[in-house]
Amino acid sequence: MKRINFIVPRIGDSFYYSTKYVISWLDPSRYFTSISVNRPVIGALNIRVNDMWNEFRRPVRAGIYWLDTPLYYNDIYKSVPLQRLKPRKIFVASTWNLEMCRQYFGNCELLPRLVHTLYFIYKPLPLSRRKYDLAFIGVKWWRKGYDLFSRICNELGLKCWETGNYRKYSIYELIDRLRRTKYLWWFSLSEGFGLPLLEAQVLGVVPLCLEAHANLDYCFTCKYDRNLCVKPVREEIKLDSIGQRHRIWIPSYDSIVEVIKYAFSLREKEYSRISRYVRARSRKLILSAFSKFISSI
Repeated sequence: MKRINFIVPRIGDSFYYSTKYVISWLDPSRYFTSISVNRPVIGALNIRVNDMWNEFRRPVRAGIYWLDTPLYYNDIYKSVPLQRLKPRKIFVASTWNLEMCRQYFGNCELLPRLVHTLYFIYKPLPLSRRKYDLAFIGVKWWRKGYDLFSRICNELGLKCWETGNYRKYSIYELIDRLRRTKYLWWFSLSEGFGLPLLEAQVLGVVPLCLEAHANLDYCFTCKYDRNLCVKPVREEIKLDSIGQRHRIWIPSYDSIVEVIKYAFSLREKEYSRISRYVRARSRKLILSAFSKFISSI
């Protein structure tokens, strides 16, 4: 097989980890894959893994691009520098990103990111062995809804845990904690993809979601029982601390409280049905995504 080089913006960010997860499927021994930082490797198939809008405006030359973003600039830019490189293919990780991408390129395709193969090894624990009520996985950014998470845990007296930094825990520690958790908090205001959402579902952890952005593709709870999800009340464009424009969907706090109270009213039998459903759907999605990726390269 031809050598494959994944180009990431930096070591240790979410794009770096998502690349390592692809390699766990593709080439766990690392015989014919490599990871470089912001530079292609001559003679290899170079796949750029990055934020979509950063790559559109400041591209690194590659054959294939695999991108996602919570940012929004379609209403500002009529063209982007990446167009001059004429990329062979652009994969994006959610439908709403795909709609943005197609305003600039005719070869955009939807391809979810992959969870690590280790997540497929474990079976779900029964509800009686899940000691944690609610988990927050990710950096404590405003767009992740962390302030709402903290408030709800305190007000409802829930046993919650959080990662702070997504990779503060090893992958084994993260899997162990998730398996002992009833629900994942996923009322994120904006997501280009949201890897923890699929990781949790592959383990049979039920996510509680905002019905918006990438969640419309990947939160299978909403497809099973809409009472476990919240619709946004409005959309906004908001600047972060470094001036990047985020398109955000804002939920009602009272609606989130209602969803969480409903979730903890479910009997074990019904919870187990939902757990099996999201586990089966997410695993099928990942296997299909890997098959598509292999056939594309």
